[in-house]
Amino acid sequence: MKEQNSKDKMSFFKRIGASFSRKGFRSGLYAAVTSVLVIAAVIIVNMIASASNVEKDLTLGGQKSLTEDTKELLATVDDELTFYFLTKEGETLAWLDPAFEMYMELYQDHCDKITFKTVDMLLNPKFAEQYTDQAVIQYSIIVVNEATGLSRFVSSDNMVLTESIIDQYTFQYTSAVVGLDIEGQINSAIRYVTSGQQTKLYAVVGHEEWQLDEEGQKLLQKANIEYNTLETMTVTAVPEDCDILFVANPNKDYTDAELQMLLDYADAGGNFLVLAAKQEGLNNFDRFLADCGVQVENRVILEGDSKYHNPASQLELYPILETDNDIMKTMAGSYLPMFTAFGMKMADNADDYTAYPILSTSEASYAKSVQNGQINLTKEATDPTGPFRIGYYTKNEDTKSEAVILSSGYVFQDSYLMISNYGNAGLLVNSINYLTDAEAVEPIRTLSFDTEEVLTITAAQANTIAIVMVIALPVILIVAGIYVMLRRRSR
Repeated sequence: MKEQNSKDKMSFFKRIGASFSRKGFRSGLYAAVTSVLVIAAVIIVNMIASASNVEKDLTLGGQKSLTEDTKELLATVDDELTFYFLTKEGETLAWLDPAFEMYMELYQDHCDKITFKTVDMLLNPKFAEQYTDQAVIQYSIIVVNEATGLSRFVSSDNMVLTESIIDQYTFQYTSAVVGLDIEGQINSAIRYVTSGQQTKLYAVVGHEEWQLDEEGQKLLQKANIEYNTLETMTVTAVPEDCDILFVANPNKDYTDAELQMLLDYADAGGNFLVLAAKQEGLNNFDRFLADCGVQVENRVILEGDSKYHNPASQLELYPILETDNDIMKTMAGSYLPMFTAFGMKMADNADDYTAYPILSTSEASYAKSVQNGQINLTKEATDPTGPFRIGYYTKNEDTKSEAVILSSGYVFQDSYLMISNYGNAGLLVNSINYLTDAEAVEPIRTLSFDTEEVLTITAAQANTIAIVMVIALPVILIVAGIYVMLRRRSR
């Protein structure tokens, strides 16, 4: 009996020993050792990354890191800059404080010339008066160049983006925070205090011109462009510090004296950004356009190619961008919607001009005459066909006066400027910078609290999607179902 037990024990241990030599055990052991080594490697890498303060922004669009344009700007900073962050002890906002702290840390991490200081407005109520006469509110920032003394006040009103929302029960409007524009506003301040220069734009007013709205003016401020208005009825000459004159679709004509003022400015080499939707009876405005080298026709352009207009309207064009021109180079692949654009051509007296079309329509576009403010949208055999020019850059070779002229009065409205995948903001800033020989500045994206993205599609793309979803996909599913059914029956 003892001998049998001994044999059983020996057999048991032999089986255990044999199991260690089996292929399955070796494979399992290899997998276990590999897993341990991988886990150990991950732990070691994390320890090294933590010790080295290595971080990676995995947010959509890199919203928790600085843009490449900002990093390039910071690389050029030579003077010591101080950021004074104005706040109030005990009155902080839990959702807003981390955002400002994040940006301040990012700026300091990428530039050792920047120092960040917090100023308590309750303890130092008059601190900001030495830098600005504007109303100072919490979360504003003052950027100071310690070498030159130049400073720029950045109000939190410009950094915190709000939107009016109507209550469906009370019909009262309230403001809701929809995003932050901290990076773009601070970059503008840095450019100003380090260069000491600003492009000055004057917008002509007094003739029911279209006005650049809040979003447009903020965009110019971020690009280091100062926006001013000029009531030409009250002055005898364009200000000497004017770098560019903005003439935006007047509804009333200029007087002879005003026209002569504009022509004198052009003769002196002045530059223009012009929105020139056709208006009947504005003879002096037409003469001004001719002096810029163009003529706007009383024909509205409709796009017949579905790839080049909004699916909802043939009047909202997606023009062809002439990206070989310096103004348009950075805008390749962008949509640039233009609503109600008119046909444009070079003026009869344009021999002294160099002209480059920058925006065009397709060959399938056609022009419709405006009769008493009405347009027949139906294409007729007698309608002129495209392509048409709806955007020009012109230069008078004698006076050296330059102009960008667009044949729509709506190209720079806020609803276009606020959408990131539209090129309208880029066209506004690029045109001004090119005409004034200023440094090109790309619009900096904002940090949006709205996770929805705006999808822009052409009419052709909309039709393709509809065909696929409504016809092609159901047909494929039906055919696949019939095939499976026949296969099963044949078995």
